Amino acid sequence: MTWSTVKRALFVFAALLLAVPAAAQETPVKGGTAIVILGSDPEHLNVGISTSYPTGAVGANIYSGLVRSRADGRPEGDLASSWTVSDDNLTYTFKLRQANFHDGTPVTSADVVYSMLQIEAPNHGRFKTAYDQIASIEAPDAETVVITLKVPYAPLLSLLTVFDAPVLPKHVFEGTDPLTNPANDAPIGSGPFKFASWVRGERVEIVRNDDYFLDEALLDKIIFRIVPQDVARSTALEVGEADLLWGFYMPPADLPRLASDPNLNTWTGITIPALYFVFINTNTPGLDDVRVRQAIMYAVDRDQVVEQAQGGLGQAGSGPFGAGFAYAYDESTDYRTRYPFDQEKAKALLAEAGVSGLQLRFVYDSARGAFAAAGDIMRDQLRQVGIDLVLQPAERAVMVDRVYKGDYDLTMQSFTSSGDPTIGYHRIYRSAAPGTPFVNATGYSNPDIDAWLDQAGGLADQDARAEYYARINEVLANDVPVMVMFDELASEASSGNLRGMRTLLDQRDGLEFLWFAKP
Repeated sequence: MTWSTVKRALFVFAALLLAVPAAAQETPVKGGTAIVILGSDPEHLNVGISTSYPTGAVGANIYSGLVRSRADGRPEGDLASSWTVSDDNLTYTFKLRQANFHDGTPVTSADVVYSMLQIEAPNHGRFKTAYDQIASIEAPDAETVVITLKVPYAPLLSLLTVFDAPVLPKHVFEGTDPLTNPANDAPIGSGPFKFASWVRGERVEIVRNDDYFLDEALLDKIIFRIVPQDVARSTALEVGEADLLWGFYMPPADLPRLASDPNLNTWTGITIPALYFVFINTNTPGLDDVRVRQAIMYAVDRDQVVEQAQGGLGQAGSGPFGAGFAYAYDESTDYRTRYPFDQEKAKALLAEAGVSGLQLRFVYDSARGAFAAAGDIMRDQLRQVGIDLVLQPAERAVMVDRVYKGDYDLTMQSFTSSGDPTIGYHRIYRSAAPGTPFVNATGYSNPDIDAWLDQAGGLADQDARAEYYARINEVLANDVPVMVMFDELASEASSGNLRGMRTLLDQRDGLEFLWFAKP
């Protein structure tokens, strides 16, 4: 399946959706339990200190943010009932709804300020980066939060969702280390579901919050079932042991089979642009030479990775920020033309660098079958140019610990943009001290890149932003601290009678809208 074929299929699929609106006319009903598949245990359930996929899948439905993003990207109030923006675009004033945490304690502006300043600014990969643009976060009264920026920052509202700025209970975290607080494993939020139980390696259960400040969840309970084996996930859906499987954990080769099952629904499309890429540890001897990093780019056939490892669900890497945002893409630095598959060129660069017999460790999440398949392809192709790639699968928590402490040579990762490259992608390239999960793990640091990223993030005008991204792309395309493999095409498979998916922008969010249609 080629990218052009996929795009044609999406166009036809969208037309069919418009022509057959029957499901949208059904009346939602309350009750029931949905089983959602995760490929690995979350490290913990605190979305305020991690951007991990399984942590977000569970935690986004337990916690709340100030705003949330509808499926079309439009922001609407979550804990915030309303907000105003000053004429100079520097001051955002939010009014809070009346809401309670799951232990009955009222949510106040003090919880918002504490969460952002004491938990997320020091520890959250995406919020930490954006916090550099914030001058102050204040609570003039219990129902008001005022965020003042240093400079205009276009994606601020997109950053204030539950995934990047969840509101945590100050009374639970104050005076503790937020990284080790027991509430990370038994969270107390204010969202549509309450934490019920967690049997590690087996399941996490959440139940409806009957005191939710917006419309109550339709389901009684959601069970996140941990299924580490790639092959078993689709089977669980097919035999009725699960109701929802996101593409993040779906073996791409299984999608055609699932799509042909009359008892299942499948979906393919783009919600939030996302990149799959390979961090290159620039502190590894050999990889500290830009010529070696460029050689690796030439040596790997990224189209083959998309077709064979991803089942065609993607577009081979088109630049440092992918192709999801036109203003952050530059044709002159498109990796498909800058670094075409050319193993002879790779060999010449390695010889020029005086590197031979290089052995590299490829560390990846063992729950991600597509990563394993990509590793196999890379190993075979790098062997042809004299590089020995040693595949080192690891359970997710171990992988995260190793990668972000620098104990790897190459590692495959996937990051969402969260609706703006400033939020999701800048952290890939910005200078960062080692040890912060889901932030730059390559050791690459360039003050010019840092400054230009800050300037691009502060502009609302896309043409003005494009000028900065053109400079950034040229430098990164030469330095290649990261091998962008492909832009993701998302997918999903579900029980035929499950409704309400993708009401909000992120597939993992808004599970309160799920419900089962009657046969």
